[in-house]
Amino acid sequence: MKLLCLIPARKNSKRLKNKNLKLLKNLPLINHTINLASKIKDFEKIVVSTDSKKILDMKKKFKNIIFLKRPAKFSSSNSPMKNVIKHAVNSLNINKAKCGGIVILQPTSPLRKLKTIIKAIKIFKKRKPDYLTTVKKLKHNEYPHMIISTKKKNNFSKKFYFKVNKKNKLNFYSLDGGVIFILNIKNKTYELKGKGEFLRINFPETIDIDYKEDFDLAKKFI
Repeated sequence: MKLLCLIPARKNSKRLKNKNLKLLKNLPLINHTINLASKIKDFEKIVVSTDSKKILDMKKKFKNIIFLKRPAKFSSSNSPMKNVIKHAVNSLNINKAKCGGIVILQPTSPLRKLKTIIKAIKIFKKRKPDYLTTVKKLKHNEYPHMIISTKKKNNFSKKFYFKVNKKNKLNFYSLDGGVIFILNIKNKTYELKGKGEFLRINFPETIDIDYKEDFDLAKKFI
């Protein structure tokens, strides 16, 4: 099963200006994700979807990466990821019969590990869910507003789910911000719907850069 890797990187960001190009360990933030994705043999294509001219110009350096210009209508802060995915799939004429899934690697998770991506892909290939996403365990003083029962596989909350451990205590987990998302190509809505699989990861891999504080924290652990 071959996979398409999609790296979404728009130029504008509300909370941290031009965060995808901010230097982290002497490299633009997006470079960390591109370099990591380039090591995955399962990726038939690696696509960077962006409306940034500076990022588009990186195609001179990364010869084996596809840099796809994203239309303005799909580049606002309110643009759903499903529209970004559809634009990439349609623009590249992806053969849905041969492509098993789409792996979303957001540049804002520079501490994701190679072994985590490989493990997620292995689970996805084996179990063939509608989607797979990484999650983090919530702290004891955090309580989710929405949950999903493990008995109802199709009843997914976008933010939280739970499982019951042997002591009948509830362990709560949340989406980690976007370390890894894998969507089955048959999942035509390109959303977290249907049968899901979850892979737990831990700090500092869970760091998601949204604010300056997140960026400063990533600098300490990179």
